[in-house]
Amino acid sequence: MKTATLFLASLAFSVASFAAGAPRLALWVTESMGTGPGDNCKPWMSPKESTGLPSTPPTLTERDVVAWDPKSARWTLESKRFPVGDAAKKLHDHCFVLAIDGKFISNGVMLSERTPRMTGFPTINVYERNNALYFQLTSGNHGSHTSLMHVEALDAALGNRGKAK
Repeated sequence: MKTATLFLASLAFSVASFAAGAPRLALWVTESMGTGPGDNCKPWMSPKESTGLPSTPPTLTERDVVAWDPKSARWTLESKRFPVGDAAKKLHDHCFVLAIDGKFISNGVMLSERTPRMTGFPTINVYERNNALYFQLTSGNHGSHTSLMHVEALDAALGNRGKAK
């Protein structure tokens, strides 16, 4: 009975949070990944090892995303809040934590599209095109052996955005 009560209470809280306008997608850009392949981002690699999501406000939410393309799994950021150049420099070479609907989805490293770094950690590739930044979450940054990650979950949170260019 306690389990059912707790489940219903958490479900009610989730629905209330969503109805109150809580963000569906939350991305935290955390500490610098340093000069290595991202080993210091590992504490978030497993939600079982994690103590939960970061307690700080997320760096960005779906409100900061102006376009989404599910075919390429790219999402474009709002250029006034995340201008090309300055914002990109603050995002490159950092760790990230991604949650959707309050649940841990992934974490790893954020790298410029032009980086020579190779990593097998989940990677948010940061692209600069047409005076805008866009992201693409892949299984790593090691050439042709990468694949898109969490496209369905991202589409559920971002699917109502216009198509990315």
